[in-house]
Amino acid sequence: MCLLNSFTYLILSGCGNSGPELATVTGNVTLDGKPVPDARVDFSPQEGRASVGTTNTEGVYELQYSLEKEGAVIGSHNVKITTERATTGGEGNEPLVPGSKELLPSVYNSKSQLTAEVTPGENVIDFSLQSQPD
Repeated sequence: MCLLNSFTYLILSGCGNSGPELATVTGNVTLDGKPVPDARVDFSPQEGRASVGTTNTEGVYELQYSLEKEGAVIGSHNVKITTERATTGGEGNEPLVPGSKELLPSVYNSKSQLTAEVTPGENVIDFSLQSQPD
């Protein structure tokens, strides 16, 4: 009876640990020293699911791996930061409602070469962006 309870405990304790190892990631996004509100921050690992966060009014973001899990996969990531939002509407006879215009240079999103390294534990990764990148 004792063996069965120990065995059951081992099985149950391993159920919550499925998936890749994650670490928390937060940080600030600024453009020319000023916070960038409502920017989408995407961290894409070499393999596996990307993590996404949105900056608040002060430019602070926190990555989510899924609805239930915070953080990002440990390892190297390609990073994209965008303020553009998709076009919406167009259902039936409704006109398309344009999304927001991109406020950041393409070197931070569509042509991004930004990278970040996520390590075990808590990560604070800030992005100080420039309107006129080098």
